[in-house]
Amino acid sequence: MPARPRAVPAKPVDPQFSPDTLKFLKALGFHQNKAWFEENRALYETAVKAPMLATIAATAEAFAKKGIPFTGEPRTAMMRIHRDVRFAKDKRPYNTHAAMMLTRDGSRQSRGRFYLGIEADEIVMAAGFWQPELVDLATFRRAIVVRPARFLAMQAALKKGKLTLNTSETLTRKPSGYPDSDPRIEQALRLKSFYTRRTLKPEVVFDRDRLVKALCAYAKDTLPLHEFGWQVLE
Repeated sequence: MPARPRAVPAKPVDPQFSPDTLKFLKALGFHQNKAWFEENRALYETAVKAPMLATIAATAEAFAKKGIPFTGEPRTAMMRIHRDVRFAKDKRPYNTHAAMMLTRDGSRQSRGRFYLGIEADEIVMAAGFWQPELVDLATFRRAIVVRPARFLAMQAALKKGKLTLNTSETLTRKPSGYPDSDPRIEQALRLKSFYTRRTLKPEVVFDRDRLVKALCAYAKDTLPLHEFGWQVLE
């Protein structure tokens, strides 16, 4: 009797972001309650969570191969969909974005972060030093004043990658203690965060290879900022 052919195991499906990802996140904004979330948990698992975990793993691997100094484990680098509302006025229980955070050592406490956030209406990469501790912020400002040429060179390097420091979080006036600073750095002294951002189109995010390639390119473009910050703060 001829031997039965062995069954070929099915190839595991590679979870990918899709239009369903954005649809779920948009709907979650309207249905901020546990009952709805539990009814749609299967969609969250397949369209949001699984693709994000796979993206983190693929990105960390690509970064390591290219010598880009950010890493993270999927389970800890993925940011929670549940909001911490203990001390918040906004008591909505769920975030309406899916996000990941990579750092030099993989911990959330590490200075300098690399972020991907997916919302229904915007997909953004961001990197740098967002809302640093007051001590670190003061150190940043002192370094800019003491060595403005180094800071301006860093800005010029960012510009080559078509990046600029985000100015959405800025003091209305220059902080005290810097009365005679170089006018070229006055705007920088008013910043409360030092980071850049770049948006992505959905069709890029829906293709894992294109997404990881875009993340690698952006991470490389942000390195002048991170290298400046690491030298200043450490």
